[in-house]
Amino acid sequence: MHPDIVVCELLAVEAIAGKDKLKKCTVSDGEKEFTVVSNAPNVLPEKVGKRIVVARVGAEVSGLDEPVKKANVGGVVSEGMLCDERMLWGKSAGTAVYLDDYDVGSQPPSSKPRPKEHVSAVAPIQKGEGLFEKKE
Repeated sequence: MHPDIVVCELLAVEAIAGKDKLKKCTVSDGEKEFTVVSNAPNVLPEKVGKRIVVARVGAEVSGLDEPVKKANVGGVVSEGMLCDERMLWGKSAGTAVYLDDYDVGSQPPSSKPRPKEHVSAVAPIQKGEGLFEKKE
């Protein structure tokens, strides 16, 4: 994976006036803050504070013919792009990848991480409380 593909903290998400789906995202790679424009549907203001994968300017990304460049997108200067699963791991595309378990400034894993195991909030069934008890 290219060294300019890093985990960043999502600091702000703002709609771009007059642009239906575009959002101006402010991110930090731990050294500097910069702006990235995205149309990913899962990039929302309530996600601020989460960690998201960004390809900084100069990054070579799967599926692109040339490295990521600084560009004017929807009237806003974008200094990188948010990465989806296809860019990182060759899987589905279209939604930004969040990796809250990774440090800001670190590289994302080379393969898609498995979901965390979690403990169910439902209490176990007690003896005599079977799901398929015969009702009289």
